[in-house]
Amino acid sequence: MKLKTKYQLLLVSAIISVPLVLLAISIMMSIIYDMIFKAKNQNIPFHESFAYPTMLIVFFLSLLLLAFLFSKSINSLLNKVNILNETIRNLASDENIPHTLNVQSEDEMGELIKSVNILIERTTYRELELKQQQELQKELLNKLRHDINTPLTAISLQLYYLDMFYKDQPELVESLYKQIQYIADLTNEFNIQSMDRIENSYIVNDEVNVNDLMGIMLKKWSYLYSIHDIELVYRPYDTDLVWMSNALWLQRLFDNIFQNTLKHSQARKLEVSITDSIVSICDNGIGFDVNSKSTGLGLRIIEEIAQILNITYTIQSNKDGTVFCFTNNIDI
Repeated sequence: MKLKTKYQLLLVSAIISVPLVLLAISIMMSIIYDMIFKAKNQNIPFHESFAYPTMLIVFFLSLLLLAFLFSKSINSLLNKVNILNETIRNLASDENIPHTLNVQSEDEMGELIKSVNILIERTTYRELELKQQQELQKELLNKLRHDINTPLTAISLQLYYLDMFYKDQPELVESLYKQIQYIADLTNEFNIQSMDRIENSYIVNDEVNVNDLMGIMLKKWSYLYSIHDIELVYRPYDTDLVWMSNALWLQRLFDNIFQNTLKHSQARKLEVSITDSIVSICDNGIGFDVNSKSTGLGLRIIEEIAQILNITYTIQSNKDGTVFCFTNNIDI
């Protein structure tokens, strides 16, 4: 039976039952009084006897009983609504997925419960599918880390033999060793327990001398920049600047800027400066639209790494070039 029909019948029954119950009680009380109590009370009329207020009390009690019986149907509907509300809230929260509900009626409320059960089953399926995908990602990343570290080890061994032929260029071999170690450290840094977003990676902070770190960065990129005729200028006015951060992730942060400048800026000069605890990286390239939705992966990585390292950064870009400014928010 549909809810509309059910409550229409309930309303009609309430309208009919109230006067019928009152009429039946009045007739019954009158008959009982005439048969049993009228002779004992010296033939006092019913409306003047004790039976009349008794009848009014019975009227009141019967009305309360009818109201209680009719309200039980409404309370049953409200209880179902409250259960559905709690179930949907639990489903939307980060807690465990609730169990499916029992369907006890074939009305609109029963159909709604069936729909919620379908939603619960679909969510459960999606959760299981997501867990399987995460497990697969963990396995693939483990294999990828292994596959990356294996050739890096082989390259390191080969560099040992090349070192004998490049004794006059020890900086070149040392730089290659550092790059191999950098890639190895980078692959080992990813937290396999959280693969959905970069900010879920666990970062260990330590004191980092920004001047020393930036010096390493410039040495690493100087050869590629010289090939592309891009001048690198370094102005370390604040040589004692120390950040509480992670050196490896800072290198990732600055690497993306150096790479974007090299590939996309068409710049002829890149200037890096450290002044008043601010690291500034400025090029004289063609610039880009900072507010464009089509900004590349490098800028998204810069934003995410800055967020997890608690670094505030600004970016300004126009046809005369691009300027990045970084400030660390973690006190030492």
